[in-house]
Amino acid sequence: MTTRISLKSKGYGRRSICLATVTRNRPVMLRNLLLSYANLRVPAGVTLHFVIVENNHRASLTDIVRAFQRQVPRWNIQYVVEPVLGIASARNRALQCALDGGHDLMTFADDDEVVDENWLTYLLAERDRLDLDIVGSPVRLAPYHGRLTFLQRAIWSGANRIRTNAEMRCLKIWDEGQADQIKIATGSWMGNLDFFRRTGLRFDSTLGLSGGEDWRLWAEAKALGARTGWTPYAIVYEIVPTARLSLRYYYRRTKDHNTTRVQEQLRRHPLRTLIRFPGSLLGRLLKLCIGLCSIPPITGGTALVSTASNLGGIVGLLQGCVGKKSAHYRKISGY
Repeated sequence: MTTRISLKSKGYGRRSICLATVTRNRPVMLRNLLLSYANLRVPAGVTLHFVIVENNHRASLTDIVRAFQRQVPRWNIQYVVEPVLGIASARNRALQCALDGGHDLMTFADDDEVVDENWLTYLLAERDRLDLDIVGSPVRLAPYHGRLTFLQRAIWSGANRIRTNAEMRCLKIWDEGQADQIKIATGSWMGNLDFFRRTGLRFDSTLGLSGGEDWRLWAEAKALGARTGWTPYAIVYEIVPTARLSLRYYYRRTKDHNTTRVQEQLRRHPLRTLIRFPGSLLGRLLKLCIGLCSIPPITGGTALVSTASNLGGIVGLLQGCVGKKSAHYRKISGY
């Protein structure tokens, strides 16, 4: 039976929450996210501070930031440029801004997303309910209203089904009281800044233009004793541009993720990783074969996306073992 959470205050005094966004070359998508921020319901006793970090060599978003300030005249907006390219570097700049500002909590949502009006309320409620250091929530695919080809519709449908199934698995884990096992990504994220002040933990900037910095931070936070959790109620929607509705995109995304993950495992536990490598590779090959056998008409787009992802996973495992670096964020998809 699903647990319901209370939105009533537990006696906290007035708190300041820093809502951080890192962005690069997505001005239209950023406007959509900021508009959803402007429509947020703000919990009682909370003051908001917005930090927008542009990961670029120069400022290009001044007009967008000024327009957003007019939408949220009650709150302060801090706009900074982080010239060192890399999503971890940009997130660390945002985190440092939040720490320097003396805020109590901070959030992340991605610049290709929009948040539900109750997103902040439910994240805060779950954080307070269990006194969490890091809490996350579902990121769903936003409905697509443009014209798509048959293949693009199949890919969107498959990706959406995979995302929904993953959310249902997280819901089951949360319902069983084991939400601390759920990996938390920064697509929907709230952190207790006292934990980061105390531990000095930061995103790993050595990752450069590869991804995976958020899951690595979650794992390192757990090792430092962080209390982590997840809530099904704080909903975020990812806007999917047509550039991502291709099998090549899912192949590349999984390839880059696995390349980074294997290299991290080799760094931490080289012998154990090498021993397990044949089994991991065989498992991916088996999933690939199952996916190929399940291509339409049985499971449609789900099998297509899974097949592309599993093929990317195999290549990523091999590349990770030979030391090839991922550059997932060198090319930005979006607008």
